[in-house]
Amino acid sequence: MGDLVPSQTILSTDEVGSVAPPIFTSVGQNGVNGPGDVFVIQSLLNKRLPKPHTDVPVTGVMDPGTILAIKAFQAIMMSMNPPSGFVAPGSPTYYALAARPLVTKETPPPTQYGHVGIVPPQIIEAAKASAQRWKVPAAVTIAQWIVESAWGSAMPPDSNNPFGIKALDDQPAVESGTWEVIDGKSVTVTARFRRFASLSEAFDAHGKLLATASPYKAAMELIRDPDQFADALTGVYATDPQYGTTLKWVMDNYKLKQYDL
Repeated sequence: MGDLVPSQTILSTDEVGSVAPPIFTSVGQNGVNGPGDVFVIQSLLNKRLPKPHTDVPVTGVMDPGTILAIKAFQAIMMSMNPPSGFVAPGSPTYYALAARPLVTKETPPPTQYGHVGIVPPQIIEAAKASAQRWKVPAAVTIAQWIVESAWGSAMPPDSNNPFGIKALDDQPAVESGTWEVIDGKSVTVTARFRRFASLSEAFDAHGKLLATASPYKAAMELIRDPDQFADALTGVYATDPQYGTTLKWVMDNYKLKQYDL
């Protein structure tokens, strides 16, 4: 899952000089997710995520928001592409989260996106414009932006493609790795992704794809119910069997349905 486990776990030191607690089981996407270990990673994420961000609730319970926060951290702070959303004991992601910064105040690389819990105004407007033109619920579009790109932090390089839209043979494209669920297992594969001139072009293409492509006909009959629309994308837009459940969690927890009122 993108994080190798050394034979020995060494404690790291956080920014106030105390010892960051180790984890004993894997955390995140397809992890063991022991409550104590999840608690540790959620706490470290709140210290290390690029600011500003909305704090990850420190509950000890794994949820889609924590996985997306791990992915955003990996993409921005570790340049991991695609991010795995998985933290193993003693792994590079654990040490990146637990290591003491070299300066008094952490200075993550500047980024326009990847701020967990914060949807930029231009993303909201692009989703609303797509909803007006193509009738795809704005809440679903924003949720897909969050899930597919980990708050905009993880896109195929130089693509302006936060939705993971694949390219046809005659379309501008970039090659990049991605996670797919094959035979019940998450694996990385290399795929050709559309390259867009701008994010607004990508949002419009995403809306057109869902509104006009035959695989999404069933979903488009549910445009008045974002939850049912999300369920109809499971196994169609993405291979993840929990895709619709994740989209619904994101819509509810980040109050995205307000953008369809």
